[in-house]
Order: sequence, then structure tokens, then C-alpha cells
Amino acid sequence: MNRKKWASSLLVLSMMSVTALTGCGKTAETTSATIQPGASAAASTAGTSTLAKPVKLKLAIWEAQTDIEFWTEKVKEYTKQAPNVTVEIEKVPDNNGQYLKVRLAANDLPDVFFVKPAQLQVYKQALLPLDDLEATKNNKFPTKIDGQVLGDPLVSFSEYVYYHPSIFKELSLEVPKTLPEFEALLDKIKASGKYIPLSIGLKDGWTSYPYMEYGPHMLSGDENYLANIAKKDAPFAEGTSFDQAAKFLQRISTKKWAGPDALSISFDQSTQAFEAKKAAIIALGQWYYPDYKKKVGNDDDLAAFPLPWRNSANDPLMSMTMSDMNIGISKQSKNTDAAKAFVNWMFSKDVYQTYINKVQQTSTVNGVTSELPFFVKSNQENPFKPFTYMGTDATYAKVKGFAQYDPNLVAQDIFSGKSLDSVEKELNDKWKKAIDSSK
Repeated sequence: MNRKKWASSLLVLSMMSVTALTGCGKTAETTSATIQPGASAAASTAGTSTLAKPVKLKLAIWEAQTDIEFWTEKVKEYTKQAPNVTVEIEKVPDNNGQYLKVRLAANDLPDVFFVKPAQLQVYKQALLPLDDLEATKNNKFPTKIDGQVLGDPLVSFSEYVYYHPSIFKELSLEVPKTLPEFEALLDKIKASGKYIPLSIGLKDGWTSYPYMEYGPHMLSGDENYLANIAKKDAPFAEGTSFDQAAKFLQRISTKKWAGPDALSISFDQSTQAFEAKKAAIIALGQWYYPDYKKKVGNDDDLAAFPLPWRNSANDPLMSMTMSDMNIGISKQSKNTDAAKAFVNWMFSKDVYQTYINKVQQTSTVNGVTSELPFFVKSNQENPFKPFTYMGTDATYAKVKGFAQYDPNLVAQDIFSGKSLDSVEKELNDKWKKAIDSSK
């Protein structure tokens, strides 16, 4: 699952924070919200304009159901700002950029679309600079690529381990403070024979991101981890932070802490198991909370703590923290002025306040504070320092592309029983060749 220069905002992030990330489907789906006549004078205050000719804009959102539902309804209010605009919400079937890469090659990008931080390097030639937008000026973490702002993140969030306090009480469990304690916790839950210790839906490979995407980064203690491994010939060797994270995931697999066959379980099935209390814990971002509450109806038996990526309680307890869901505008759009006005409206105070409270993530807009009672309580009980994710390094993106490195596929290989030695050797061979090719 946007992850930048935020020194002035770390206090906010440490209290309530949280690649992103959801979903996969086979086809893109669209729904339309057509703006009816009735513009108001408020248009200028939101940075929008009344357009004389009919305009159609497409807003592409990956399959984050809460966002799709929210914006599908919310854009209907845009009628007061731009009466001649039709906003079509398009559901993108993945959040790793593959679907939109096809659209990019076909010169058919949506006017406005969600972009993951790491994907900004892929799309940078096709994205309109946003430096002049009010939305950018008011954003705490505008994402710059090559000196220009190409994305305004909608949210900031941290990663958590969600659990059921009732199960912890039943089994006399305590919140773990270190990685060895976390593994001991999984063992105790498995020994009870009543619950899946850790729910993971590896049929959808992206669900491994807390372990194989973020794990090496967290264990390295280096916020510039990605930029630095792009300079190393063998970043996947024995003893590296990648190796440590991979072995941790391997133990989850071999000890069946994620159930007998996590590779056959989808993301939806993994969350359903947790929500039905068939599984004791699940590791996901702050973004999961509103989905849980919507499906369960309450959070009476839900609590959270940061996954303790440390071997000693004397080391700092940190949680991966990032800005995400960058809003980008395509240079290919035939209506860039209308697209800019719409993005300004998305980030306008009243609209954005409603949005950020709905999705229960941390605000990226100056002057807008998120109302996050669940996470305020969680962070008070288990305080941590935010670990800022720097995911937009150009050299890393280039080397990763040449090497065709995908941590999600690595996780699936590990769970399929593939030798870790062979996995790491293959990765190092490809990585060195990629570095040589990129010079």
C-alpha cells in the first residue's frame, strides 16, 4: 500500500494514523451521478467553476467499497458547484496499478483517479502537475515527483493487528510487546484448538503486504529502505531484514498459524472468518475498521495494537504510517479545468470532513481533524511512534520494474512450500541484473 516529508505532522500521526489497498475483480464497473441544474455562489469558495458546456468526468477508484459508496452518493451534491458536469464513478479491479497500466498504454486513463504512492513513478509522464490547486496548498502531504506535485493523498493511516478482547480473555492472552511474544501468542491460540490464530487470505496475494512489503522495511529501521536497497546487489540475502521477514512468514506457514491452507482463502473470506470470531486476530490497516463496523454492526468486541516488529521491548515500538490514495489528474483528460475544480471540491472542508469521518482514517488536510475514537483509545493503550513509509523513489521503481519484483508473489511462494534459499537466490540474481541494466 505516499509516504513523505511530514516532520510537522508526526504528533498527529502518532495518535491516529494508518498500500491500501483492497480488492480484486475481473471487470471494471461504473455508476453515474449526473449533476442537475442549480449552481450556487459557493462554487468559487470551493475552487470550482460553473461550466457552460456539458462535461463528463470519470473518477476511478479501486475496489474500496466504503469509498465507492461514499463518492457515488457524494458527487450528487456537486450539482451546487458545477451544474453541467456528470461525474461517473468507475471501480478499478485492482489497486496495484496493473489495470490502469493497460489504460495508460491505450491513452485511455480516467480524468481523475486514485494512485498508490509507488505507482506515481509509473504514471508520472501522464499526470498533470497539481501545484496550483487549493487542494494541494491545503494538503499536509502533497506527493512530489521530480519536483512537481502529482498526487494529493486523501488519507493517512497506520497498520494494526485487530483482535477480539473476548477471545484474549477466554484464553488468558496479553497484547504482545515483541515479535517473539507475537509468535508465542499465535502458538497459544492454535493450541486451544478453537480459533484460527491469524486470518490471512493469500488467494489474493496483496493481503501479504503487512508481512512481506512492510516487514523488511520495518525490521530495517530505515525509512529510506527502498531507496537504499536499490543500490545493493543482494538485498535479499541471509541475515537481511528481508530474510528475517520472510522467515517470520515461513513460520506462520509451516506452523499453520494462518490455518491449514491460507492460499485457498480470499481476502473476503479472511475478514469474514475474523468477523465471525472463527479467527482471533487479523493484521490490516486503519482502513479496515469502517468495513468491520459496517458488517458487524458495532465494535464492542474489537481492539487493536501495532504489530511489534522488534525483538526487545527496549527498542522503539513503531507502526508503518503513510499517506495514501493519492488523487491524480490525467494529462489526457479533455476537461482538465473541470477535473481540477472537482478535485478542489473533493478536498474542500465540508466535503472532506464528512469523508474522513466516514472512512475513519487520519486527515491529510490542514484545518480538518479526524474523529477517531476507536484509534485514539487503541493508541493510548498501546502507544507507538509512526514509521514513515518512503515509497516513491525513482531508482527503486526502476530497479523493481526491471527485476519484476513482487513481494506478494514471494509470500505466495513461501506458503506454497518453495525453498526460501531458492527464492532469495533467484531474487538476488534478478536484482543484480536489474541494477546493472538500470545504470
